[in-house]
Amino acid sequence: MLVRGGVLGANTGIGGAHHTLAGALEAEKVHDWRLQGVAEYDLGPHPNVLRRVMQRWFTHPRKVRALANSEHRPDLIHITDQEQAHLVPKNSKVPVVVTVHDLFHLYPKQLHMGTTNVEIGQLKPPLMRRRDLSQLKRGLARSDLLLCDSHATLEACKVHFPNVDSLWLPLGLNMDTFSPEEGDERAPVGPASDFQKGCHLLIVGSHDPRKRMGFLMEVLGGLDASIKNDLHIHHVGNSISSSNEASINHLAEQHAVINFTAHGGDLSSEALMNLRHASEVLLFPSVSEGFGYPPIESMATGTPVLCADMPSHNELMPAGSCLSANEAIEWKNAIIEVHSAWKDRSVSDSHHVWPKPNQTLIEHARTFDIVAFCQRTSDAYNRFF
Repeated sequence: MLVRGGVLGANTGIGGAHHTLAGALEAEKVHDWRLQGVAEYDLGPHPNVLRRVMQRWFTHPRKVRALANSEHRPDLIHITDQEQAHLVPKNSKVPVVVTVHDLFHLYPKQLHMGTTNVEIGQLKPPLMRRRDLSQLKRGLARSDLLLCDSHATLEACKVHFPNVDSLWLPLGLNMDTFSPEEGDERAPVGPASDFQKGCHLLIVGSHDPRKRMGFLMEVLGGLDASIKNDLHIHHVGNSISSSNEASINHLAEQHAVINFTAHGGDLSSEALMNLRHASEVLLFPSVSEGFGYPPIESMATGTPVLCADMPSHNELMPAGSCLSANEAIEWKNAIIEVHSAWKDRSVSDSHHVWPKPNQTLIEHARTFDIVAFCQRTSDAYNRFF
């Protein structure tokens, strides 16, 4: 039985991980195991605070507890992210495992980056959130096994929950939906007017302080005008800051980043794939992640990544390919090299050439293929039997 809280779309990071696991179990790709059901709830688009609190703290935990102790209980309960760890039943009659993507919301900290401090997680959460976090910690301590999707998260779990068994289990990617056929034309699908000829760069992620959008806009804004005129910057994700800072649109304007488009966070999978196909690279300056889906998804399509050398996303990258997190000149030089390669390839506006998939990156991404994930998941479940 898979368990989570409110329904999440497959295009979100945690939601995507949940749907991937559910699909693998439904298709009986996890050896020895099949899906009995999914325990979750849908509050609709605009739930009020009281309804959210009642479902999260009272109604749904009672339902999961009843499932764990019923006559038709499953053999195992898997809670698919640590933000729902309060759902781990007390005195459950079946083993309960929890996937842990990260712990920085439960144990926030500050990173000193250059002349600024970057908040990783919320250092001073409001009263209700503090109660929520306390319940999550107690739930994780009650669980039988923590499945950590990165080595960095695994080490954090061993520190904060030393009495709970934990192991490394990286998330899986359905490569069939990402990797193009060899020899495929890389031009984006759709009307030509949707994508101007130019050097397209992609950014995927929210406007959270740890994502370092301000740093990236400063880097892009510091490029020579002759380069900036050729660049087309695309941001996919919530452009509104989670810490009341200026929006990404405002940051782009402030740093004179031209040809900037904020696509928002509701982009379809097809539209996001078009952006990957059109882009020379993904820019990923984040200083803290769980698994870090955007880099591995980009590499799975053959799109290179300029990635900060920080956990846990640096674990996904080919050896020696990351950039120093806070060296603006290193990022600027890397983008200049990308532009130069694009210019050498596209000799004129009348002879624009879209980027070709990097087959080496595609093969690297295959190490996180869904087949390997399913085998690791089966091995983890079978520890109890």
